[in-house]
Amino acid sequence: MPELRAVHLERQRVGVPAEVLYFGTKYDLGDSLPGAVGNALAGSRFTRVTRFGALRRMITTSATRLEVFEPLWIRLWPTHFALVTAFRLAGLLRRRHREIGTYAMENSSLATLVGGDRTPPRILVSGIGLLIGLAARLTLTRIAFASEASADVYRRLPFVEGIPRRVGLELPSAGPGQPGSPLSAVFLGVLDERKGVRLLLEAWELVEVRVAGARLTLIGGGPLGDVVDVWVRASPQTRSARGSLPRDEATEIVGRSSVLVAPSVPDGRWREQIGLPIKEGLAAGLTIVTTDQTGLAGWLSDHGHGVVSVDAGASLPGHLAEALAERLVAALRSPRDRELVRASLPERDGRLDADAWLNA
Repeated sequence: MPELRAVHLERQRVGVPAEVLYFGTKYDLGDSLPGAVGNALAGSRFTRVTRFGALRRMITTSATRLEVFEPLWIRLWPTHFALVTAFRLAGLLRRRHREIGTYAMENSSLATLVGGDRTPPRILVSGIGLLIGLAARLTLTRIAFASEASADVYRRLPFVEGIPRRVGLELPSAGPGQPGSPLSAVFLGVLDERKGVRLLLEAWELVEVRVAGARLTLIGGGPLGDVVDVWVRASPQTRSARGSLPRDEATEIVGRSSVLVAPSVPDGRWREQIGLPIKEGLAAGLTIVTTDQTGLAGWLSDHGHGVVSVDAGASLPGHLAEALAERLVAALRSPRDRELVRASLPERDGRLDADAWLNA
């Protein structure tokens, strides 16, 4: 995998035992040592490798199954192609059947992934789509999708329809229940533009006027950390910034809140795929307020959570902040029953179901 996260360590405790190769680590690992943690997980190994080291492992491994990061991770597609080709050819030379699966979460269009904020030539998009689709058809034996939105993106690639697939929804299973503090909202994630932090700050100022006693806690660090700190100091009675916290401490704060807000906005080639903070909030029974960028947007709307349409307000930022504030006010005043939220979740995390299917 390109980047190892704390959730990957947790998933390996209950997922299919595997050797995990990764190129780098994400911010949420904090100061933990992935190698040491990985060695403590029965049946699992975590190894940091270079691109060349991963390629060499594909050639020399005796494994018969590979789960590789998805082909629409455009900047890493050459690496993806090299790994799956090496794994497949090494199996052919050894006369050993090998299967290659991938878990797909991407829900941005191919044109957006190629051009970002610019509109790329149609012939370029078609050519890249043809190349990726053909390579996927020749190398992949299974694709598990994290959402219907992701499946729709891949359906538009040539040849991909012929690959065995599973379309699921990456919902969490219910976590431990505890009462939440009334009128409390929490943001968990990187403090940057694409996570909608500036949008949230503007919207929360409207919420403060309309809901007496409302309080927002922001957890995480990032490029907008200084902006958030100045903003918090202007009204410390209704705002709090905790910075980057150990996972257990962050999870505890989320569990004590009533509403989790995740106002992601599109940023160049990036669009929210699922959103781990959303999963954290649902598992604890919180009411979610988010945007329609996440692949969970349809499910959240159907189950009484607050979803703001970004497309409708993208050209009018003030209207978008107003829409977000309205959803927050409604959620704070009348949050969903926590037990009902937890009861709406599957018995098993959707990612673990996909893991089992990919390795069936």
